[in-house]
Amino acid sequence: MDKILIVDDEEDIRIALKRVLSREGYQIELAESASEAIQRISSGETFSVAISDILMSGMSGIDFTKFVAEKNINLPVILITGNPNLSSAESAIRYHAFEYISKPVDRTQILSVVKRALEVKNQKDSDLEKLKLSEKLEKALRTQNLDLNRQNAAILNATSDAVITIDSKLTIVSANKASFEMFRFHTPLDLIGQSVKLLFPENKIQKYMGQVSKVLSEEENKSTLQLSDVTLLRSDFSTFLADIAICSYSLDGDTYYTGVIRDVTQKKIMVEQLIHSERRAFLSVVAASIGHEINNSLTAIQGFVEMASRENADTMLKDRALKVTLNQTEKLRALTSNLLQLGKSLKSNNEQSKILDLNKEISSVLQVFKETAKLKYCQIKREESSEHIPIKMNSDQFALLLSNILLNAADATNNIGTIEILSYQDQKNSHLIVTDDGDGMSPETLDKIYEPYFTTKELGKGTGLGMFVVKQIVDNFEIRLEIESIAGKGSKFHFIFPKAIES
Repeated sequence: MDKILIVDDEEDIRIALKRVLSREGYQIELAESASEAIQRISSGETFSVAISDILMSGMSGIDFTKFVAEKNINLPVILITGNPNLSSAESAIRYHAFEYISKPVDRTQILSVVKRALEVKNQKDSDLEKLKLSEKLEKALRTQNLDLNRQNAAILNATSDAVITIDSKLTIVSANKASFEMFRFHTPLDLIGQSVKLLFPENKIQKYMGQVSKVLSEEENKSTLQLSDVTLLRSDFSTFLADIAICSYSLDGDTYYTGVIRDVTQKKIMVEQLIHSERRAFLSVVAASIGHEINNSLTAIQGFVEMASRENADTMLKDRALKVTLNQTEKLRALTSNLLQLGKSLKSNNEQSKILDLNKEISSVLQVFKETAKLKYCQIKREESSEHIPIKMNSDQFALLLSNILLNAADATNNIGTIEILSYQDQKNSHLIVTDDGDGMSPETLDKIYEPYFTTKELGKGTGLGMFVVKQIVDNFEIRLEIESIAGKGSKFHFIFPKAIES
């Protein structure tokens, strides 16, 4: 609520003005003299507008107006007088009184003047607040800019990366401490003021300057360029590899380009050493795993063949040796197929694709497993169907896909569980679902299931290639695979084949 101060030594006038203004919703404060009004303002009391008589005992209304003007207080003072004259009017103007009104005061006039005075005061308060805020922001920005300059200087000199700035004429205009050390310049003048071509080997200048020109031709403040493995030249004519990030910006009407240069020579050496070490470790693990798989199969084959070759070997032993040999041979064939699949390309697989009957392909794979007794003790639940469910795929690739899933399911159930196979077709796709009641997989295992050579099986019992090969096949033939698995409750593999159009 706006607060108005009425200053007059005549009580009747104070009361009359108060009655008029308070009816308009203003808060009214009264002062019997100019000195009282000045004392209240000096003590910190604030008002929106002051209405003062000019002629009063003691200090006059002009004196009050002069006080407000000299203290630079944003308080509109409306002067009223019963004896208007040129002298008092001039004084009112000199001390910036808001309005000069003659008595008797008209109600409409005083309300109109007060309203305008409040509008002027509020506008001045708003402008003053904006000015103070602007000055405060300007001061903060100056302080921040100074701090940033200091911080930037400290950062530029502390970093091990070279930071070099060139102008639009390709002249080096600034460089940090690391720049002189990296390029082995002894004094700043050896680098500052020189052409950026100084940093490039002679046989690379044309190539790199073309890349730099690309940045220069881009729109200002938007162009950035990342250069990797750039060969740069030191002052002693030795070279090194570096990664460079270049950006452009405008300053005082001129365009500049700053490059951050990182020496990656040692990093390249370390990466190569790390790759070499990882490759050796990787090959050791793979060789050990595959070697165990092959040795286990060969040991089983050799042992039973030797027993079956004895003169006293009966027919039952020979039959068992034959079944073991076939079983282990199938195991080795699956291992070989997975290894060979790693080298096959998408193009070679698709070139051999044709429309297949999903149910017939499933039956063919199960027949092979039945003959080799690989799933002998597992219960296979599948309803035979004569329905033709078309899929576009390579027959060998499908056999490898389903074989890996069935072998994993058998291992998950310790070769004694239940494996259910379901196939069907809807309006858009063909579907194959393989469910087992085995050990299931944890979320951590599911996250890594497609990683090559990742396996939860003991060494010699799995190569970790099965699901990696499955992933490669489904990607090659644009098959969607959805896996649901709960540790201790089993797994579900849902293959969704793209719609196959038969010609």
